[in-house]
Amino acid sequence: MQDALPSIGIALGSGAAKGWAHIGVLKGLAQMGIAPDRIAGCSVGALVGAAYANNRLEELEEWVCSFSSWDVLGLMDISWRRGGLISGDKVFDAIQNRIGELLIEDLKKPFIAVATDLYSGQEVWFRQGDLRQAVRASCSMPGFMSPVRQGHRWLVDGAVVNPIPVSVARAMGCQLVIGVDLHGYRREKIQVLPVDLNSQKAASETVDADTVVKTSAHNESGFMDLLAKGKDYIAGLTNKFSLGNKTEPGMLAVMSQSMDILEQRHKRARLIGDPPDICLMPKVSEIGTMEFHRAKEAIAAGEDAVKQAEPLIKAALGL
Repeated sequence: MQDALPSIGIALGSGAAKGWAHIGVLKGLAQMGIAPDRIAGCSVGALVGAAYANNRLEELEEWVCSFSSWDVLGLMDISWRRGGLISGDKVFDAIQNRIGELLIEDLKKPFIAVATDLYSGQEVWFRQGDLRQAVRASCSMPGFMSPVRQGHRWLVDGAVVNPIPVSVARAMGCQLVIGVDLHGYRREKIQVLPVDLNSQKAASETVDADTVVKTSAHNESGFMDLLAKGKDYIAGLTNKFSLGNKTEPGMLAVMSQSMDILEQRHKRARLIGDPPDICLMPKVSEIGTMEFHRAKEAIAAGEDAVKQAEPLIKAALGL
């Protein structure tokens, strides 16, 4: 059946811990007998895509499903002088053992990782060269993970310029492109209660921000709460490194949410101009930015997204 299918490309988008859903999407497609021929990825999508392109997806899945919150914390090599909160060396040493140590051109399937030139804003496509370097650059969330130097350039997260690299997959010669949007389903949106600016009473009643703004009850601080229970030097960093909570966001929450807003606006513009033939949206909105230990939930959500879209996928492929 696969031989009769058109050339299929998959564009795996950004999403930090939500990104383990990409594993579920690829597994779900495999269960339908569909194996994308070419892979374009940015950020965590580049990481999962690299493992898939090297036939190491099962090994990556086994590893991430074994995570506890403390395991994730153990991979965080805090660095205050390298342009990010963590250097990323420790985590990518571990990742390299799972996805392989090789050149992009030696992968089993064509693969491109997307990064961003920090100063020019240019979109950078890694088509060849060291796989670890490419994925590491694509995953470098500004402010959180140190940028990657390549020659005279400094590279950061590909999501800054192309959150779901559909255009990259098309440039690879794919006849049909599947896009994976990890932010398609959103959390309960913030509600701002209406205030009558002509009413002194209304204004006086809304001085306390807690009475004006209501947010989702979901609290992303679970991972960082563990920091407070650790050693003294870790506890001293908690407030700065924390995701915070629904009433007072920590530094990570501010960075990740700000990036998220920018990505969403840019993503909409990019996808309007070049939409995927099929867009899958795993329901992972309740998985926090740093909750990498929730891989099983994310993977299940990815598989479910494929099941929900199965009729559309079959129709698009003429099955």
